[in-house]
Formats: sequence, C-alpha cells, structure tokens
Amino acid sequence: MSVELETISFNHDPVGHATDGLAIRRNAAQSVTVPEWRRGVSNSPEDAPSAYSLADVKGKQVTIKASFKRTRNTERCVEVRALDMKGRKGCLYAIIESLGLDRCLRPPQGSLLGSVRTRKVCFGKNNLSGDVEFTLIHHRLNTAGVERDITLWQWQYREGNGAWQNMGFTQHEVFAVLTVPTAPWQQGANLANTQLPWTDALRVACDWAQGATTADAAASRVTTGVYGLGPATVVYDCPGGGSSHYSGGGFDLSAFLDLVGGGTGNGYYVNCSDCATFVSTFANLVGADLWQSRMGWGFQLNPLLAIGSTTWQTACGWSGFSYHEIAWKGACTASEYIFDACLQVDVDADPKVAPHTGELPRNMRFGNAGDGDYRDRLSPSGTCDPQPTSRARRAVY
Repeated sequence: MSVELETISFNHDPVGHATDGLAIRRNAAQSVTVPEWRRGVSNSPEDAPSAYSLADVKGKQVTIKASFKRTRNTERCVEVRALDMKGRKGCLYAIIESLGLDRCLRPPQGSLLGSVRTRKVCFGKNNLSGDVEFTLIHHRLNTAGVERDITLWQWQYREGNGAWQNMGFTQHEVFAVLTVPTAPWQQGANLANTQLPWTDALRVACDWAQGATTADAAASRVTTGVYGLGPATVVYDCPGGGSSHYSGGGFDLSAFLDLVGGGTGNGYYVNCSDCATFVSTFANLVGADLWQSRMGWGFQLNPLLAIGSTTWQTACGWSGFSYHEIAWKGACTASEYIFDACLQVDVDADPKVAPHTGELPRNMRFGNAGDGDYRDRLSPSGTCDPQPTSRARRAVY
C-alpha cells in the first residue's frame, strides 16, 4: 500500500455545527478528542463517535476532514474516496465501476453518513497531506429522525485513471439528534467541559427516542423509556419516604447510566425529582426543551400507578404528596404541557375510584382545577398549584 489514512475529524469546526459534527464527550471522566479517528488507535465504532444536529445540517453540504500519508513513491496527487458499505451492499459494482459512477443503482438504505465524495489529495513535506476537507454524499441527515447508527467506510485511492486501491475500513458510531441539545447540555470549543453531550447518554437517549421527528415525540418516547425501567431496574422509594437518589445537588448521571447498564448505581429506588430529571435531561439531549419543575404544596392524591408498581393506590398508601416534580414545557405554568415518568394517572370519567384506565402523562396539559387535565387526574383537591420559581435544569456529573 502506498497511501494510508491517518486521521478523520467530524467536529472540525470548533465553534459551529452547521456543516459538521457537534462537540461531544464520552462521559464525565472521558473526553472525545479531535480528530475522532486515528490510525492505530481507533478500533471500534465507539472509538470514533460523532453526533449531528439534524436541524442545523439539513440541506447543507456536510463535511469531514481527513489526513493521509504516502508510504512509497507515487504520483504527488491521488484521488481518494470512501464507500458506504451498508448502502452499497448488493450494488452492481461492475456496472458502477465501468460507468465511473459514484453511487449505487437502487441502493438499500445506507448509513446516516452515506459515502465520502471523491476528491484529489496531494502530498507535501514528509509525504503528509495535512487535513483535507471531504463532502458527504448519499447520507440520510436530511431525512432522518433521532437515530443511533454505525457507519462503515471502505477507503480507497487511485493514481491517475488507474484502478481503485483499498486503504482499509473505518467504523463510526453516529448519533442524530433533532437540534442542538438544550441545557444542561452545552456546546463550545472546550472539549474538557463536562456539560458537552455524553455519548454514553446519547446511546440510551437515542435508543429510547429512536425515529422521533419532533421534540414532543422524542420527549414522549423518553418518558416511556424511563417509566419502562420499572420494576426490573427502578421502583418508587416508598421505604425512604420518596427520597431523591440521583437528583440531589445536580444529576448524578454517571450513577444512573451505571444502573441502566446493569450496575448498582445509587440503588434502584427513585422519586419524582429523579424521574423528572431523567426525562428532561435525556429528552433535551435529543431535541426537546424541558424543565424540571414542582407543584405543591401539600395536596391529596387520586389512586395512581407508581413507577415499578402494579398496584393502583395513592402513592405508597400515603394520603398525599408534600410536592410533586415533573418534566415541564415552557414557563411551567398551568397552561403548559408536562411529561411524568413517575406514575400513570387514571383518565376515565372518575379517577377517584376503580376501575382505572391508566395513562402515562406524555405531553399532557397541566390545566387548572376543573379542566379535567393532568392536575385533576393526579389530585382531587385541586391545590397542587404550579411552582414555576422551582423551574430548573440540573447539571450532570
């Protein structure tokens, strides 16, 4: 082989994300360095991740940067490309090569990032090319929803009009989110910032919200995903009086991801503040714009189906809540819509008595007393007033 691929950069613009990837990190302790792919270092898709804001890149010319090394005498300039092996599976290679086409005839659905358009690469001092900008073609970033995908590229080069020569394969874990993640998530050139989106969290969020094309759909699917953790992974903390285990003093996302991944985390007990934080943080990671906010103070409850429970009752048999916290849109007032992964409410004609028709509150209007919305489904007293001054987004750690 006379040409070797050295590096690939996805987040090559440190201050923008309209034509390239977002700034991301792996978790609280590990950053993602740029270039994300390095020869001899990146061996798995997770070793070379990237994430894209679909709203920002839609309709744009999405680019990456790559660098190469010439290992023996060749022409000073060669042509380079990378083929999407997922999209080209089953293509009529002979016809495509003979026609000089850089696409498949009726290709199957390809990877999120598609292929890398052919361009000239020239070598200078020490037989190195430096960073060369390439354009992605036949990608799905214009049409995708929330998604987690693996891109497999076959890199090739050729001299003059000669045959294409293989340089090897690279594989990349790719995340598509609807828009730039909202707080607590941040963007910026500082790759040491622990509030950059975590790939460990994106993996969970994208799986929960897979295919969602709107913020409300993404938040609804995340709410379902969190509630679905019960009873195998989490249950409401009746023994501890409804104490917080993941949301005190910030969001202990590291512990929660350990729990979701099969570890012990901070234990399997959760409360309403924990659930509100889970929903809003993961939903905001993929394109929603939610807050954690409370209602109160001191109100009676209708029978409900708490996370991890199979029994309709007032939570833990208590007569009421001192407060309740949920994921909330907008200004977190009665007119806004809420997402509650902590419990199901009864949505039939009389939520105070059996039989109960359960519904997980997903994009449900909070409402005023007597409106028949979430507020009336949760409490018969009507005294669970929104407390928008409690509105917050807990930082992750």
